[in-house]
Amino acid sequence: MSADPILILQMHRMGDLILTMPLLVHLLRHWPEHEVWVAAEPHFFQGLMPLLPNVVFFPPSHCAALAERHYEIAINLSSRPQALDCQARLKAARKLGPEFLSGSHPSDGLNQHIRGFWQLYRAALTQNNWNNAFHWADLHLLDLFEHPNLSRVPHPRPQAAKSGRIGLVLGASEAAKRPSIDFWARLARRLATEGAVPFLLGGSAEQELGREVARRADLQGSDLCGRLSIKDLAALMRTLDLCITPDTGPMHLADLVGVPVLNLSMGPVHARETGPTSPGQYVLRAAMSCVGCWQCHRSQLYCKQAFTPSGVAALVLSLLRGSGEPYVPPGLALSRTGRDFLGLHSLERLGTATELSCRPLLEDFWQAIFLFLYDPTQNALVTQRLNHLRSTFPNVVRNIASGLATLCSICAQHLKTHNSRLSDDFWRSQSPSIRLFSGYIHMQLQNGGYSTQAWGEALKNLDKTSTFFTNPS
Repeated sequence: MSADPILILQMHRMGDLILTMPLLVHLLRHWPEHEVWVAAEPHFFQGLMPLLPNVVFFPPSHCAALAERHYEIAINLSSRPQALDCQARLKAARKLGPEFLSGSHPSDGLNQHIRGFWQLYRAALTQNNWNNAFHWADLHLLDLFEHPNLSRVPHPRPQAAKSGRIGLVLGASEAAKRPSIDFWARLARRLATEGAVPFLLGGSAEQELGREVARRADLQGSDLCGRLSIKDLAALMRTLDLCITPDTGPMHLADLVGVPVLNLSMGPVHARETGPTSPGQYVLRAAMSCVGCWQCHRSQLYCKQAFTPSGVAALVLSLLRGSGEPYVPPGLALSRTGRDFLGLHSLERLGTATELSCRPLLEDFWQAIFLFLYDPTQNALVTQRLNHLRSTFPNVVRNIASGLATLCSICAQHLKTHNSRLSDDFWRSQSPSIRLFSGYIHMQLQNGGYSTQAWGEALKNLDKTSTFFTNPS
């Protein structure tokens, strides 16, 4: 009898499917006796199949049949009802991700259970990703490791084709996440005058955008929007020296096939969780403390206004010439992607500008806390990062300690009055400095149905975290 297959349910957009690739490669390498099956949208996976010839793809319409099988591992990375229903009904030696609870109806999004520490953490990021430092591609993998070390997970290295060709990916899932038509036209025209060969890239949704950018830039013949399949787009990208792109599916495709990327990270996106994953890529963000939000609540998109065609063009030309440090436009921050000692995605700030925001250190601290909660041997990392945060931003550490004390008091009061359930906005009402943690605790309690065991686990995590502040070393 053949070994049970491994099933991955990923029914979201192209970028989400591409971010699943490191997981698929890892499964193929370390479980070679098991076939790897993926349920995804055909118009996304068909163009990606040549990149993973040993993966078997199925459309979502096959979920009912897939639910009848037994699997070695079943991982659901989708929030779609049919994925949650399939995950609940199938049998597997190990399940990870969300599924409907027994007896619930697929339309009832409240009656679901999430398996896996990191899958639960990922779900808790919804509307609450402030201070998250984990990349989604890494979160897909971490539950498969006893210790959170991804240093052996391979990643492509970007290499320029030396062709003079530059790709400009025009679109994104939201207008707030991409530059304007005028921005792209002025940037393309400037690059062309410097001897580069710009190509305007995008899907069918960007066809009108591509025509207008080409017209304004007077670069007829450069517009390829809507003319290439995913397979052809990947082939073209391999001929580029650089791909300039917002946070979108084609950016992840370029990153996957080893194309140098300059990610224009603007709008409600967080480069530490959905930016390019390969080491050596570039991320350009506004030099503002509010970058990396889930949804902008300000009167204007100030982070988007910080980008100018002239500034980005100067940066691009400095990258292409490769002489000295890259030029960093005023009001913007340039980072290079990397992998830390645990193999986790990282961003290294470039340039001489002083980092005035506490955000990077706060993100690193909470990353260490969750690594420690999963693997207690990471306690020294927590102490190191807490001490660094304390020496640089002592008031922030005092705010965290105060927030944790308040959180302990609230939980104690709930248990004292036998009121086990927290209000729906509980996590949001906590101090911003601990909201990532309170959101996880809240999700942990909901996921456990506010049972005695769930409260025990939540209080244990709260106690473990608070100890670093009550017994500093």
